Amino acid sequence: MQKIRVMTLNLGGGEKNFTGSPERTENKAEAIVQLLEEIKPDVFGVQEISHYIDADGITHSMVDRIHRDCSFQHAFYGETLSMKRHMQVKKDLMVNGLFNDWWDWSKGNAIFSNIAFSRLSDTSKVGVPRNVPLFQPVSYEGSRDTDPRYVILTRLKQAPYPFVLNLHLTTLAGERGENAWSEVVDAARITRSQQIRGVISLVQRHVLMPQLPMILMGDFNATAEEYTLHDMLERDQGIMHLKPQDNIATHPHAGAVDHIYFFPAKRLVDYTCYVVSTPLSHSISDHLPVVADIIIQ
Repeated sequence: MQKIRVMTLNLGGGEKNFTGSPERTENKAEAIVQLLEEIKPDVFGVQEISHYIDADGITHSMVDRIHRDCSFQHAFYGETLSMKRHMQVKKDLMVNGLFNDWWDWSKGNAIFSNIAFSRLSDTSKVGVPRNVPLFQPVSYEGSRDTDPRYVILTRLKQAPYPFVLNLHLTTLAGERGENAWSEVVDAARITRSQQIRGVISLVQRHVLMPQLPMILMGDFNATAEEYTLHDMLERDQGIMHLKPQDNIATHPHAGAVDHIYFFPAKRLVDYTCYVVSTPLSHSISDHLPVVADIIIQ
């Protein structure tokens, strides 16, 4: 059996990382490091983590900072959006970066681990996680509606060698709040269902059919009751939602949209899941971390 603590957090909300003043960036980095030192996850999946290369060619990377200061032995960054590939004049951050002489800016998902990554097909050998696209727009228009979406896929090099997926699904402008348009809400749910269908297609033959252990986590931009998650993941595939002990919204406007899932249920010996709602976690992002202690056989 294996006991593992996993944690997921969307860093992009609130005070953007590596997009503001050096002082604000440093304060956020220190808060993240402190939070991780308190929770001590074995595997940490993060969404909307960013870095930039300044005019002198120096890379300022939150991935590097977390990897170094939190003593994670292994780290992988999966880019989703960058100035070089998606430069868009409607995106203020990219325009500001251009006039600040940045060589590049990018954001994406990342995974950190104190357990080595193995090859997907051979757990006796060290491997590298893969960044797999779920949605790639024909053209990036500078808004969340056209944000590319990816899932990081990896496998842990420790028995029973669970697969780990870290993702960030789509939300559309106008989907949230009192003035949300029903047409936009429906379109967003359809988009997420298409992306979840892509995740299922990715792991169907090699993970789900042979009943191999899998941890799926991230910012789904959907509550656990949405069809995309409740029906497509839980009912149809038997992918189990690890329900937090307390009913706490992980985002102030979207609700509980950050989740951890496990498959197959028969290999889950026990688990405890909770949302970290503290002054420190609130200071880092407008999302709250979700943590799960999982015992797998």
